[in-house]
Amino acid sequence: MIDLHVHTSASDGTFTPRDMVALAAREELRAVAVTDHDTTAGNHAALAAAVEFGIEVIPGVEISADSPYGTLHIVGLFIRPDDGPMEIALSELRTFRDERNRKMIRLLETMGIIVTMEELLKEAGGDLVGRPHFASLLVKKGVVKTFQEAFDVYLKSGGKAFLDKKRLPSDQAIAMIKAAGGLPILAHPFLMRNKDVAGFEANLTTLVEQGLRGLEVFYTDHSRVEEAYFSDVARRCNLLVSGGSDFHGAIKPDVKLGRGFGNLNISDEILENLKEALW
Repeated sequence: MIDLHVHTSASDGTFTPRDMVALAAREELRAVAVTDHDTTAGNHAALAAAVEFGIEVIPGVEISADSPYGTLHIVGLFIRPDDGPMEIALSELRTFRDERNRKMIRLLETMGIIVTMEELLKEAGGDLVGRPHFASLLVKKGVVKTFQEAFDVYLKSGGKAFLDKKRLPSDQAIAMIKAAGGLPILAHPFLMRNKDVAGFEANLTTLVEQGLRGLEVFYTDHSRVEEAYFSDVARRCNLLVSGGSDFHGAIKPDVKLGRGFGNLNISDEILENLKEALW
């Protein structure tokens, strides 16, 4: 089995890149892709660990993008982690994220909730702080009882401390991934379809015209019916098929590496087809 959508402590996962690769080896995965949010920082350590543990690591990234029909996520697979233009654009996104985090800290302070950047960085175990790290701290400080409550009350859209982050336009994100040698894949398409069931395929056509190459047909939250539907859509739109668990470690404890909720099974053939598309 393989897993082509995985997060590490370089963004909002709880496993270091090396520990994630070690776990993948223990779970007997053949290959795993590092797709941290708006950063390629975890790729080099994961690639080094791939040699140590004897499995294949595909360098990648997951980019949040804006489109005329809403927010979506695009996974880039087989990218060059040190691609200059990509790193400049991602650095700008991370700078904006840092500014947003500091504003959220001040917003929480007006409510009598003290959270420091030092605490958040420690919680993150790296340089990239996101809302899951705020949620973990709010639970530890007794402000809320559960991770989900932290999001429901404070951190989700409309929450008391919610501030949105900057995103790239979808056409720019797709072009940037392709320029870095990668394949742009629409992540967890069920979210996009749920927003606009009637217009989903028309919206997807626009993304294909922008250069989208693949669709994440196999995903933790996709039912078998949805897998069949998205597989058919991929065939009709001439899109490559991809799949992944969206593993984050302890932040999403029910999602297992390579297995999602336990029944995800992504075949080696998918990886081979993606590689052939690169040549």
